[in-house]
Amino acid sequence: MKERNGQYQYEVENVHISTIQVGDTILDADGLLKTVCRNNISIDRFMGRSLFGDTYCLGTIPVKKVRFVLRAK
Repeated sequence: MKERNGQYQYEVENVHISTIQVGDTILDADGLLKTVCRNNISIDRFMGRSLFGDTYCLGTIPVKKVRFVLRAK
């Protein structure tokens, strides 16, 4: 799905929370684009992996990963 946010054009892909790495950009539930830093990912023995404090229902809800598309001039 291609979307436009001001000057950026990007594609959104639904992925499992375990595939998100440092440097990835995600589309938050609020509609904001967020870049993932090292301190935004935490792993708990009981709850599993969390991203920005959200476990995405223990991995059952996909994370919306953003991939920016370059425009041809």
